[in-house]
Amino acid sequence: MAREGEAGSSVRDAIRTRVESIDAGNYRRSNEHLLSVFADWLERDRGVTELEDLSVTDCRRYAQWLRRRANDPDDDLSASSASADGPYFTVVRSFLEWCVRDERLDQNPAKPERVREALPEAHGTRDRQFWSRADREAILRFVDERAHESLEGDGPTRSTAFRDRALVYVLALSGVRGAEVFREPRDEHRPGLTWANVDADRGLLRVFGKSREYEWAQVPAPALERLQRHRHVLDPPSEDWPVFPTRHAPSLHAAARDGLRDRGWDDDEIAAALEDRGAEPLLREHDVAPPSISTSGARNLMRRLCEAADVDVDGEYLKPHGARRGLGNQLYAEGSAELAQEVLRHKSVETTHRAYRDERAVETRERVERVLDGED
Repeated sequence: MAREGEAGSSVRDAIRTRVESIDAGNYRRSNEHLLSVFADWLERDRGVTELEDLSVTDCRRYAQWLRRRANDPDDDLSASSASADGPYFTVVRSFLEWCVRDERLDQNPAKPERVREALPEAHGTRDRQFWSRADREAILRFVDERAHESLEGDGPTRSTAFRDRALVYVLALSGVRGAEVFREPRDEHRPGLTWANVDADRGLLRVFGKSREYEWAQVPAPALERLQRHRHVLDPPSEDWPVFPTRHAPSLHAAARDGLRDRGWDDDEIAAALEDRGAEPLLREHDVAPPSISTSGARNLMRRLCEAADVDVDGEYLKPHGARRGLGNQLYAEGSAELAQEVLRHKSVETTHRAYRDERAVETRERVERVLDGED
C-alpha cells in the first residue's frame, strides 16, 4: 500500500530509480534484470503496474510462480536461485524494503512469512540430468545422418537439418547455457546468438553470460565445422541474422509484418506480399532478421530429435542444460577440474567442485580403495 499523501508511483518508475541508486556495476545489472522479471510477471499475470496496487497476495503468487519454475525440469531456474535466500526473491524483497525507506510504500508486501513459505527449498526437488558420453555420441550421430539424408531430398529440408545439427553440436560440445544462445522471452537482453558474435577464426562464441556480462565460450573443431556448414547453407544476409533462426511460422510472419511496417509498408501491402511470397523470402529480400529459436523452442526441438533418434535418459529427452552438465562432468571425472571450470565459465574452481561433488566422492572412494589395496 502506498503511503498516505504520496503521489502514485509505478512499479517500473520505482525500479528505475532504485537501479540508478546502485553504484556497483555487476550488482546494478543483476538488480535491473531480476526486478524487470518481477515487473514483467506482475503486469502479465496479475495486471499490476502501480505500487499502490501491489499486495501481499501478489508477492505470494510470485513466490509460487518461482516454485513452479524451480520444479519444472524444462526450466533452467534452480531451486537455490528461487529460494528464500536466492537472488530472485531477495532482490525483490530488498527493492520493496527500499520503497518503504523511500516513502513509496507503508510496508513491505514481500516480508510476511506466508510469502517466504511459498518459495522452494534451497536443495530443490529436480533431478540434475547429465548427457552421458554415449547419449551425446548417439544424438550427434543421428543429427549427422539426418543432415546427410537431407542432401538427397529425404527427411527435413536441408536448411532445417543443418541448423538442427549445428544447434545440437554447439549444445553438446561448447558448455553454453541455452539462454546464452537462444532467445529468452523473459529477458530482453537475450534475443539469441547472432553471426556477429561467432568468431570462426578463433573457435569462439561471444555470449551474454549468467554474470550479465559478455563472455567468450569455446567451440571445438567438430562443432565449429558443423556451424560453418550451417552458415553456408543458411547464407545469412547480414551479421545481425540469428545463428539459430526459428522455423515457427507465426513468429516469422510477425517479424515480417513488424519489419515491413518500419519500412513504411501498410497492412494491405504486407498481407498481399506475405500471401504471394511467404514470410522467409520477404525477410531475406528486405534484410529483416527473423527471431532466434526460443529456449522453449529449443527444448521442444530436442524432444522431437530424441524421439526420432530413440535416445532418452530414464524416459526423458536430452535437455539443453544437461549437455552443459554432461560435458563438465566428463571433464571433471577425467581429472580436469580447472578445464571444466574454464569451459563452464565458473568464477572459481570451488564452484566447479560444488557442481560435481558426486564425482569428487567417487574419486575419493577410488583413492581410498587404492590405499587399502596397497597401491598408493
